Amino acid sequence: MPDEPLRGSRRRTRLYALTDGRTAAPHTVLTMDTTITAAVGEDARDGLPSEWQAVLAMCPAPSGRAVAEVAARMGMRLTPMALLLGELADRGLIDHRPPLEGAETTNVHLLMRIRDNLDRI
Repeated sequence: MPDEPLRGSRRRTRLYALTDGRTAAPHTVLTMDTTITAAVGEDARDGLPSEWQAVLAMCPAPSGRAVAEVAARMGMRLTPMALLLGELADRGLIDHRPPLEGAETTNVHLLMRIRDNLDRI
């Protein structure tokens, strides 16, 4: 039965539909470990495409999410997601910050406390 859809398959939205037909690359370039946070409240999301609303809902301030995590949760490849998020940044809908520097992520004392607490579990 070739006309039956495959179970578990999803229809993917084309990138040009997510960016209102813009084909030029966004001015904002994001890497996979850039942290994204929503820059607008829930009340300002009305009228936006549902995919944009989903991205904004999963990236609440102040914590947000990395570009790679947003792509994985949305079931989208990394490159199209980075372009989509660049579009949202250009429109002022999201804020972004670069990943933490190595010195900020290698607190040995914190890692030792985490290890010790995991041993207790």
